[in-house]
Amino acid sequence: MAEDAALAEGRRWGGHARDWAEIQERTIRPAWQAVLTELPASSSSSLLDLGCGAGGFARLAAAHHTRVTGLDASLALVDIARTRHPDGPFLVGDMERVPFPAAEFTAVTAFNSLHFARHPARVVAEAIRVTRPGGRIAVSAWGPLLDCDAMAYFLDLGGLLPPAPRHSEPAADLTDPVAVRRLLSRAGLAVGPARTLSCPWEYPDLTTALRGLLSTGPAATAISHAGLDRVAETVTGSISPYRRPDGSYLLHNTCFTVVATLP
Repeated sequence: MAEDAALAEGRRWGGHARDWAEIQERTIRPAWQAVLTELPASSSSSLLDLGCGAGGFARLAAAHHTRVTGLDASLALVDIARTRHPDGPFLVGDMERVPFPAAEFTAVTAFNSLHFARHPARVVAEAIRVTRPGGRIAVSAWGPLLDCDAMAYFLDLGGLLPPAPRHSEPAADLTDPVAVRRLLSRAGLAVGPARTLSCPWEYPDLTTALRGLLSTGPAATAISHAGLDRVAETVTGSISPYRRPDGSYLLHNTCFTVVATLP
């Protein structure tokens, strides 16, 4: 995405950075763990996490003796990542213009971030450029909506977003593993199979659920367009079928990972 667009996206995701870091970021943890099993782990490994958020994956990867660098458009999230994992480094930047030289890393990861790029193919090209020959590129995202209890949340939130610009072209659905594998294959990578995982969203109460679910970039956009009260009321209704007798919430969702190799 253009630099100004990347910064705007970063501001949206950084509006409730602490809520994201404490509640919502960990919902993708099963994908972090799955990808780590497919990446070489040694003191010589160097990994770039695109859309690193608050650094949760970086901290987990560091425990596997992998040196991690993070890049994210949100200064607020990067600040949290730097505090959590001082060995970083973590940079604010645009994943369509990665600020590193060629062949700098043994692996590049993108967890739930590629589909937010205006031009995903550019992100993939940049990931290839900064990855060493024989290195890995891993992409993860939420699974198809029909496989996720969060479908109502995503669809209802989408109904509160401003209309897309008329000149916008329909984008490939990068929550579809087939589309992700096709994108990576067209870039010249040797693409492995998609791996589907269970990624439940669990919250102890409604207050916590709303803190997490309203901390996302799309939620921030919906709030600026429709107002906080309307968005909170809509999201409360979206998750109400998943409220348990004790007042907690459990949404069963899937995510997937695809790992590709540079020839």
